[in-house]
Amino acid sequence: MNTKNAIGILETKGIAPLIIGADAAVKAANVELVEWRQIGSGYVSFVIEGDVAAVRSAIDAGISAASRVGEVISHLVIPRPVDEIGKSFNQ
Repeated sequence: MNTKNAIGILETKGIAPLIIGADAAVKAANVELVEWRQIGSGYVSFVIEGDVAAVRSAIDAGISAASRVGEVISHLVIPRPVDEIGKSFNQ
């Protein structure tokens, strides 16, 4: 993961909104899907990477799409995160 750009995370309740949101996010901007995780209690999240503007746009598209089919729990964009954050994600 190249954490010199930005990372975005979208968390949903249930896998269906996550898949719809991830699909919309990756199609909306030049970002890479880094991983997805099962959090527990039905919560799941995905992580994307790209330049700051692309990640913001992709997360916005993901939120919109996921909200149409389920519940978005949380989302965030971290511009230029420290390298240590990238180490916690799968390659």
